Amino acid sequence: MRFSGSSKFFLIQSAGNKRINQCVFVPLFLLLSASGLHAEQPESASPAPQSTTPGILTGRIMDESTESPLPGAMVLIQGTALGTSADDEGRFTVEPVPPGIYNVRFVMMGYESRVVNTVVVNPGRTTNRVIPMKPTVLQAAGVEVTAGHFHGAKDAVVSNRSMDQEEIRTDAGSAEDIQRVVQALPAVVSGGDQENEIIVRGGMYGENLFVMDHIEIPNPNHFGFQGAGGGPVNMINNEFVRQADFYAGAFPARYGDKASSVLDISLREGDRRKRTGHATLGMSGAGLMVEGPLAGGRGSYMLSGRKSFLDLIISSTGMTSVPHYYNLQGKAVYDLDGNDQILVNGIFGDDRIHIRDEDDSAYNQGTDEVVSKSRQYAAGATWRHLFSERGYSKVTLSRTLNHWDNTARYDVTKRFTNLSTEIEHTLRAEAVFQPSERLELGFGGAVKSIPLDLAVTWSADTLFQWDNSRTPPAVIGIHETYPAYDRARSVTTSKASAFGQAKFYPVRRLTAHLGVRADYFDYTRRHAVDPRLGFSFALTPRSSVNLAFGRHSQSPAYVQLASHPHNRNLGYKETRQAVAGLERLFRDDLRGTVEVFYKDYRGVPVDPSEITEDPYDSGDGRLTARGKGNARGIECFLQKKMSGPFHATVSYSYSVSQGEDPRNGEAFDWHFDFRHVFTAIGGARWDLRDKGWYRSLNRQSWYKWVDWLFPFADQVEAAVKWRYLGGRPHTAPTYKPEYRTWIVDSGTPLNAERYPVYHRLDFRLDRRYMFDGWNLVTYIDIMNVYGRENVWDYSYKNDGSKQRILQYQVFPVGGMTIEF
Repeated sequence: MRFSGSSKFFLIQSAGNKRINQCVFVPLFLLLSASGLHAEQPESASPAPQSTTPGILTGRIMDESTESPLPGAMVLIQGTALGTSADDEGRFTVEPVPPGIYNVRFVMMGYESRVVNTVVVNPGRTTNRVIPMKPTVLQAAGVEVTAGHFHGAKDAVVSNRSMDQEEIRTDAGSAEDIQRVVQALPAVVSGGDQENEIIVRGGMYGENLFVMDHIEIPNPNHFGFQGAGGGPVNMINNEFVRQADFYAGAFPARYGDKASSVLDISLREGDRRKRTGHATLGMSGAGLMVEGPLAGGRGSYMLSGRKSFLDLIISSTGMTSVPHYYNLQGKAVYDLDGNDQILVNGIFGDDRIHIRDEDDSAYNQGTDEVVSKSRQYAAGATWRHLFSERGYSKVTLSRTLNHWDNTARYDVTKRFTNLSTEIEHTLRAEAVFQPSERLELGFGGAVKSIPLDLAVTWSADTLFQWDNSRTPPAVIGIHETYPAYDRARSVTTSKASAFGQAKFYPVRRLTAHLGVRADYFDYTRRHAVDPRLGFSFALTPRSSVNLAFGRHSQSPAYVQLASHPHNRNLGYKETRQAVAGLERLFRDDLRGTVEVFYKDYRGVPVDPSEITEDPYDSGDGRLTARGKGNARGIECFLQKKMSGPFHATVSYSYSVSQGEDPRNGEAFDWHFDFRHVFTAIGGARWDLRDKGWYRSLNRQSWYKWVDWLFPFADQVEAAVKWRYLGGRPHTAPTYKPEYRTWIVDSGTPLNAERYPVYHRLDFRLDRRYMFDGWNLVTYIDIMNVYGRENVWDYSYKNDGSKQRILQYQVFPVGGMTIEF
């Protein structure tokens, strides 16, 4: 079988990712020279707590269901005598607060108390937090609700995780990439180290929904894949993130048009008191960010810009395959009055790379030259309105754009091009109303206008017959010719969706979630109606049994529709999911879950050339929705939050993911059927400012020159992560010397071979220095510490040889942030 045009380009993009990631790291000498900065300050800049300017902790406390303010809620900074209560608008301020990292407790009568970990208060700066609190409806039903350090994703019954900015920033091996962080969950894997695609429970590329402050983003990555959601470098600035909620399956009805999962990112507000900023240097480039008040404190803004800088360094060495990229991000918030707020968000990215076959590397996958240029942005405005103490509404108008301009040259006659633009104009609205404390209703919908301009071409090709007895081998005939592939489509189409959901308490200890969602795609004239259902039963104050069922439909990718006129007949790909789990809170800061799941796939697009008897057949872009299969397994997850000096996470999953071979109806292992996935994470934090030996050491003149050799700072945090995955399946092709090519024979079992098992150890060290009015953070993140040679793929050469394509080997990344 031979690849269709769209799938060929997907492999070309993947080939470039290794080169991109080889370049995207900060030379360690820049980091090491910066780490000695604190020692050259005058003695008045001592790290002792009393010598630094205090910070301020502010925020807003609200009902999680209705988003109405909670006046009178108590705020207690644990380990200190500091605290306050919220005003009539739910806002609070604690000042002065000595710089440091704290656990903060929030208490309100009638609500579950919360403990928020790793709240960082920097010298001379304001830390702002938005705290949703859950009503204790269950307490009236005879169940004592225990305060804890865990806060689940909104409306989630099963398979979810909520993360804050510090958890994302300090995760070992993730380089502050939010998509890589969620891969610590047992349900999640990726296509490889070179990309951050989120693949859930045996799923496929492009099945995760990204939402940022109510705006759906097709792909938030530099060098992102068309029709998918991954890439090597995420554009979202982690300093903007307040909270990220991840749903690994059976997600609520307000989310849709994706088959597997959701990553919903909420951004924080800027400083409403004074202008502050920070400069960064790291894997995602060099950047500058500024934030401050609007209209005398009635609002705030945040602006940031980041640019890759390695082209300025590496190009001088003569290396030409260097990635160039930059991004901009901003957010503004303005309070019209106590009930109305306007939020404006925007993110923009631009990237390009020119890859030449400099070293005949396996990573080039047969290409002589690749030129890849793309840009993407998402922008929108949201009106948030509290119409009473029992509900709110949100209306968002947004526009997203993704543009690709890519060329791959194989020789002087063979060329692949893709010049495509995908735009979505979206009007989205939703409302939540709570008629009583035992019933919550949610409803909403969206309409999209979608201009598409897609053009993909592939030169004509010929499969020659060769005489290998000659030196060099010579062409003696033609076995088969393949016509040029040329698909261009400009069209404006539309989508529409609507949902309704309810949360209620039918009997004692039981919480029920009921929802339904409808989607319509005008281009295909197809629709989908998806029911969702979930139950949570409290066995004890610390244990619950959870069940969730749902159908999740996903429309075809735009590039799939453009690849052949026949693809207009494709319907929605569909998954039917069932998840059952047991959750146990062992301590306030220690939680464990065990879940079993079943996920059934129907209507998966398949290339007909893959199911013909002719192994030399080549696809013409036509797809048929004949693919089907299922995934089932068990997942275990245990997490200890950093309530004290350390945190830990252990997760394990065993699953089987299989499809039905369209050629004969037999089951075969799907592409991401790893079977065993295990992850262990651990970390610890030390505050050295009150240690006499550290303060004495910091005053020594010799230490000023060698402090970068020691893992000491005002505050130090170290983390490790070890990950193991079973071998990924693949189909082994057969070499045909008479044609000097590799093919998959019609009788070859699909994915009968497996790559070697994958495992990798990552280590990260963060050092925080606090000065009078400003702050410095440096980090070193070493991926694959012991240099495991994990195989990503094989490159099959025309001479019959095969080369391994390796994932990251030892890969050190460094960075720093100066906050002022």
